[in-house]
Amino acid sequence: MTGDERISLVAASNSRRVTAVDLVRESLRSAILRGDLPGDTRLVQTEIAAQLDVSTTPVREAMRDLASEGLITLDSHRIGTVRKPDWDEMLEIVQIRRALDRVALERALVNITEEQMAQAREVADQLAGDVDIGTWVQRNSDFHSIFHRATSTGRLSNFLVALESAGGVFVAQAQRLHPEIRKRAVADHYALLDAFEQNDLEAACEVQYRHVNLPLEAAEIDAAASGDSPDVRE
Repeated sequence: MTGDERISLVAASNSRRVTAVDLVRESLRSAILRGDLPGDTRLVQTEIAAQLDVSTTPVREAMRDLASEGLITLDSHRIGTVRKPDWDEMLEIVQIRRALDRVALERALVNITEEQMAQAREVADQLAGDVDIGTWVQRNSDFHSIFHRATSTGRLSNFLVALESAGGVFVAQAQRLHPEIRKRAVADHYALLDAFEQNDLEAACEVQYRHVNLPLEAAEIDAAASGDSPDVRE
């Protein structure tokens, strides 16, 4: 890692008191999502441990977590490499979400509690003001995970939460390429809350189908600008 990446990584670790594993995981995740650690960056456990003043054990555990999220890969020597965004993967995520979102939203509408709604609105308000991409993407995942867990279905909710996490790097990349997308995403969050408050399944589905496609729209804009304009939404 370069000196600039080292500074960004340490800065991310000073936000709040966390366990050593949480500190390393959140620091690396935020640095990756912000673009401070771009694709193909090598992550050496001993170097990260020294920068964050922890032992290699929490670094190893945190890197395993990030590998399971799809943010990095690990080789046989446990050296990590930041993955480059593969937009075909995001297309697959969106296609799966389209197949599952209606049943998930239908169940969430029935089961969501007032406490969960209040929590979701609080996170939506935070997202309306967040500036740091790493923080925004993590809170965006937290926002949608509230609705996923409101389905009260173990397998479905866990699968959707995992997909939400896997899509984070694409959400971050889309916002770095096209910052205006964030405003649309924020508006969608409030529209989804309104649909739930009105118990309107069709409106909720319309918002969610549009919302999950935002990263692909960014990729499509870039593809068109480069003269290669595949319809990534199909």
